[in-house]
Amino acid sequence: MATYEILLDEQVPRKVAINEAVELAKKYCNEKAAPFINGVLSKIGQDMNEE
Repeated sequence: MATYEILLDEQVPRKVAINEAVELAKKYCNEKAAPFINGVLSKIGQDMNEE
């Protein structure tokens, strides 16, 4: 969902989409998931800035 929001939904700020995904990972996954998800989504957001 966060990837969709970052790439296609202009109404959702990128930082909000990433933060929501990280918070869900903290709640439902192990302690390694949140930093991983943050890194992946941040890289996707950076790639969007370069285009």
